[in-house]
Amino acid sequence: MSLIYLVSSDTIGYTDPKLGKILMHSFFSKLSEAAEKPSHILFLERGVQLLLPEFTAFEALKALEEEWGVNLLACVTCLDYYGIKDKIKVGKVSTMPEIIAAMHGSDKVIHI
Repeated sequence: MSLIYLVSSDTIGYTDPKLGKILMHSFFSKLSEAAEKPSHILFLERGVQLLLPEFTAFEALKALEEEWGVNLLACVTCLDYYGIKDKIKVGKVSTMPEIIAAMHGSDKVIHI
C-alpha cells in the first residue's frame, strides 16, 4: 500500500506553537526510524519551511529522502510566497499538478 503524508504547517496542532514544533520534530525523527515509510511527503503552506536547514529534524528529512527514497515535494507557489525557494536544502520544488498526481497515485493520503 502506498502512503503519502501531506504537511501544511510547521507545527502539529494549533493551540501551542512551541509544543507543536516539538511534536513535528518528534514525528519526523520517529518516521525516519519507522519500519514503513511513505512514498511521498508533500509540503504546502507553512509546511515548506520544514525543508530549511534550521528545522530541528532536518537531518531526519534528509535521511528519509537520501537513504529511504521518500519523495519530498515542496509547493513552488508556497516557496515563492515565503521567499525561500533558493534556501531549501532537501526536497524537490514541485508544481500543484505534480502534487495532485502523487496524491491520485497513492492508496492513502494523511494530512498532518
